[in-house]
Amino acid sequence: MDWFMRLRDAPAEPELFRQWEAWLQTSDAHAAAWTRICRSWAALGERTACPPASTRAVHRAGMLPRRVSRRGLGLATAALLCAGLTAAIFGPFLQTRLEADFHTGAGQTQVVMLADGSRVTLAPQTALAEDFDSQSRQVRLLAGEAFFEVERDATRPFVVAARDASVRVLGTAFGVRDTGQGTRVELAHGAITLTLGRATGGQEIALAPGDVVTVDRRLGRAERSQVDPAEIALWREGSLSVTNQTFGDVVSLIQRQSHAWIVVADSTISSLRVTGLYDLHDPDKALDALAAPFDLKVRTLSPYLRVISKD
Repeated sequence: MDWFMRLRDAPAEPELFRQWEAWLQTSDAHAAAWTRICRSWAALGERTACPPASTRAVHRAGMLPRRVSRRGLGLATAALLCAGLTAAIFGPFLQTRLEADFHTGAGQTQVVMLADGSRVTLAPQTALAEDFDSQSRQVRLLAGEAFFEVERDATRPFVVAARDASVRVLGTAFGVRDTGQGTRVELAHGAITLTLGRATGGQEIALAPGDVVTVDRRLGRAERSQVDPAEIALWREGSLSVTNQTFGDVVSLIQRQSHAWIVVADSTISSLRVTGLYDLHDPDKALDALAAPFDLKVRTLSPYLRVISKD
């Protein structure tokens, strides 16, 4: 489990990957344990995808000798299974890290100064790519959430490209988050133009301070709401302020601060609506505060697993 959490947070670190491979190949017990961990993770419904073909673990697993003993064949089969599960689970993390110019791990925030002087604060588990040239300023939010404080430049609009929409500004402050189910944009001050993706009609929406637009990827629709501009991106100060958001969405925000898995045992819990202020300095206390109004239980099953249920 320790190896799993370390690889999840740093899938693109070559030395860590080499150390993990050495541990995995030491014994049948290690390979079996790793397979169980990967299957458990997949059973929790995490997204999976194949990594680039150059992933060394997959190539090594395929390089089998022509003559092997029964035990050797068992080891080779276990290695292949482990490599396949590892590729499926860590592939998305690795691909995102390879594309990103800036990224953060669980519980980590980072302030980045871009080439034009704009300031970006990355939330935990966030990846951002910078695409600047002499005529344009564009960044891509690959994962997570970021708060942008953009330097004004009338000749070069600043564009944030997310999966479901893009934001175009000259100079202002706003937040963009990939929720896992869509994209959420919050405007703190200034003015921005939000262009929706083709799946949601492609129309443009003008936002004023305090406006929030949430794009639902599955339903292909966008909803507008309002929040207090002063409460936008409070995660920069170690707090989480939410207004009428789903329980599952809030859990995912707390998850970014925790090195443990947080599992919601019942899908009906995830759809509950939540309004509140939570302290992110202690993720477990934040979970308890989130669950208490609904009489839900938060169980600590191991240092690496929390389960939220009705009883």
